[in-house]
Amino acid sequence: MDTSIKRRPFRIPARGPWSAALVLAPMLAACGGDMSLREEAELGAAYAAEVKREVTLITDPAAVATLNRFGDQLAARADATERDYTFYLVDSDEVNAFAIPGGHIFVNRGLIETADQASEFAGVLGHEIAHVTERHGIEQMKKQRGAGTLVTLIYVVLGRDPGVVEQVAIQAGGAAVFARYGRQAEREADQRAVQTLPAAGYDPEGVATFFEDLLRQQAREPGLLDTWFASHPTSQERVQNARTMIRTLNVDRARLTDDTPEYQAFRARVRQLGASR
Repeated sequence: MDTSIKRRPFRIPARGPWSAALVLAPMLAACGGDMSLREEAELGAAYAAEVKREVTLITDPAAVATLNRFGDQLAARADATERDYTFYLVDSDEVNAFAIPGGHIFVNRGLIETADQASEFAGVLGHEIAHVTERHGIEQMKKQRGAGTLVTLIYVVLGRDPGVVEQVAIQAGGAAVFARYGRQAEREADQRAVQTLPAAGYDPEGVATFFEDLLRQQAREPGLLDTWFASHPTSQERVQNARTMIRTLNVDRARLTDDTPEYQAFRARVRQLGASR
């Protein structure tokens, strides 16, 4: 591809509440499947705006600021590009988190209440950041390209806006197109998280212990964590894989942090906000 050719900026059409999915296929075709960071950012912003209309966000300034400090600390070590990350706090007691291309990370209140230590929470954030840096969402969108083209044709022929929820399939727990990745993408995101945590000062063992906590909860209360296990398949094998990755690191874990007072204060604040609602 001749990278000297200037591409038109991606913009959401002004006519009606179009879904980003409606323009995804032509956009990918024009780019030959090679989406620039600017295009990724603009598309991600469009999807994030739709998600924010479909979920209830906690807007408490202190809690949101702390979440973004945690997230930015990890993103600075994980992403060498100029992506501008934003972390959103979703008012849902379901244990879940998901990432949208461009650096938009949505974290459910229930996940924060479940992650006992800062290193476990950092492991989840590192995993979701990796989905962005490795462009797993873009790959998912390429697979949806044919469906997106069909939706566009339906709109043109019928003159009917299919609606955000109908075509983007945003669910209360996350955007379906970004919520489920293949086994290789999940393994890659785990590996990147294990590498990112020590760089940010956290013990990567938190990646494994969080998975173990979820497996124990699932055994005690089947069905309680259906949302998480549907979008982030977790097994003892995944725990073992994480620990195998950790053993390959050349780091002194004694110098790394398991937990911080700031995280526990943040977790208590989030729990209080949930209870008050």
